[in-house]
Amino acid sequence: MGHKLVLLMEKMKRRTIKKAPLAETAYESRSLAKGLKILEALAISIVPMPLKDLAELAGLGKASTLRLLRTLQATGYLERDQNENYRLSQDWPNAAQQHLLQSVREAAIPVLNTISSEFGETVALAFLFDDLIRVVEVIESTHNIRMSNHKGGVLQPYASSLGKAIAALQTAEKAQELLYTYGIFRLTPATMTDFRAIQEDLALVRERGYAWDREETVPGGTCLGAPIRSPSGDVIAALSISMPKDRFTPELEALLPQRMTGYAEQISQTMKLAEQRAERVSRKPSRAPVPKG
Repeated sequence: MGHKLVLLMEKMKRRTIKKAPLAETAYESRSLAKGLKILEALAISIVPMPLKDLAELAGLGKASTLRLLRTLQATGYLERDQNENYRLSQDWPNAAQQHLLQSVREAAIPVLNTISSEFGETVALAFLFDDLIRVVEVIESTHNIRMSNHKGGVLQPYASSLGKAIAALQTAEKAQELLYTYGIFRLTPATMTDFRAIQEDLALVRERGYAWDREETVPGGTCLGAPIRSPSGDVIAALSISMPKDRFTPELEALLPQRMTGYAEQISQTMKLAEQRAERVSRKPSRAPVPKG
């Protein structure tokens, strides 16, 4: 067994979930348990893994492991590369993404509740996965007529305020990858589909620090999105407020940019402070036990 595989197995041992009492495991699925073990191994690994190593980790023969891998691949959890090695699908968060996503959610949910209470409109949180932007939290408006968002939905990086707020602040290569992955097509008469016009709009987002969606995704809808930065300074998420244009007053148009960018900065700072606290705790030397006598 290779040295890297041994290290990976040691990591998995440390993450092993405590076994339930015997009565609770009477109907457990052995195949499901093995499949989850494979997903965990690939989440920890930083490189794709071959069938042989995955079979060894799962404690199965190659034929049984291959059947599991094909099932996971068919259901969108895994991808197989040109070398016939396996990795998690691109929109399935790896360990680093899982940590960032959890941090963003913990910092953002109280803020989303505050915005919802203040304005009574739909608020949402989106997160950047490898090559797409997905909605991860939504609080719907209290109004009967409202703009809705859908948790789990994939967003347009050229039309949605959340998508633009994230895409505009990536590298040029990453922004282009996001556009090519989603594709560019018209959703409403106001949707921009000319590549140069999209680039100019994203440049405006970078300049002002927030993004508008003025009926670009839904007729009659207005949204404003603001970017959220990780502790390292990278834009990894965004929050937005959405409403029908009939309730979008000149007063709100003047107020929302500063208010929403302020809330986004609050989330970014909360994440940064949480990481600094975690680093101080990890560096703190453990106290030696006091000898009895």
